[in-house]
Amino acid sequence: MAFSFPKVSIVIATYKNARILRNVLQAMLKIDYPAGFEIIVVDDGSGDNTVEMMQKEFGKEKKIKFKAFEKNQGVCKARNTGIAMASHPIIVNMDHDCVPEKKWLKELIKGFEDKEVGVVSSFGDYGGTSTAFRKELLEKVGGYDENYRYYREDTDLTFSVMDLGYKYKRLPEPMYFHDHTELKPKGFAAFVKYVLKRLDYHKNDVLLFKKHPKLAGKFLNVKLGFLVSPLSDFKVVANLWEGSSKKMELSSPRGIIFINNKTPLHTILIILSGIVYVIAVKLFRLLGSIKFGKLLI
Repeated sequence: MAFSFPKVSIVIATYKNARILRNVLQAMLKIDYPAGFEIIVVDDGSGDNTVEMMQKEFGKEKKIKFKAFEKNQGVCKARNTGIAMASHPIIVNMDHDCVPEKKWLKELIKGFEDKEVGVVSSFGDYGGTSTAFRKELLEKVGGYDENYRYYREDTDLTFSVMDLGYKYKRLPEPMYFHDHTELKPKGFAAFVKYVLKRLDYHKNDVLLFKKHPKLAGKFLNVKLGFLVSPLSDFKVVANLWEGSSKKMELSSPRGIIFINNKTPLHTILIILSGIVYVIAVKLFRLLGSIKFGKLLI
């Protein structure tokens, strides 16, 4: 029996990104998809020209729904608002800086040919941008857990659907262009602020592990019931993690390179910095353990 493509609601949470959001929406309106789809944009209190741009350039577009928050409330709240506005049985989360190819949506939704599949993604391990869900399952699990605010919220939602007994399907090709360049912090103070922000995100590792001990334990490579493998933590900061170029350098997973590995001295600096990072991230997870009441370091 031929697969009948369902109608789809694409949810885009946006924040201070009007220029690239325009490109994303223009590309989405040209998508080749055999069934109906709608685009729901939720502005998370940007305070820039996003609202004006949406009203002026897309205000008369019937496929687009738009909601604007007066103040920033976090990406989870924005996405949940979009889900509540959705009319169709499949919900797709798409980031505001991911420009889709014409075939993107069709290939993504083909993943639901298997009725046991609850989540389909062309992003990476356990979701993120370009991830589709059955709406009925999102309603069962309550959507995005707003306790995360940001970081690990995508993985948590996928794990929640998997906990219901449904499969997760990952596609081999992204089929979109990620128009994202995270700028390297300028100056020591900005660097410290950036590092502390990234470390603080890892408190959410604890919440993920508390809610999904089996799935998160494997995902985070937890040993002895509470210890994330130090090697796994080191690989993240040394650009050796799964999905990276595996060329040793001190860097952020978002693509910022702090030390290129050009000489033996650089190698030593990267290793020493990586060891400091491993200790620091474990201290922040310990703070997360106190906050969420589950030991993970």
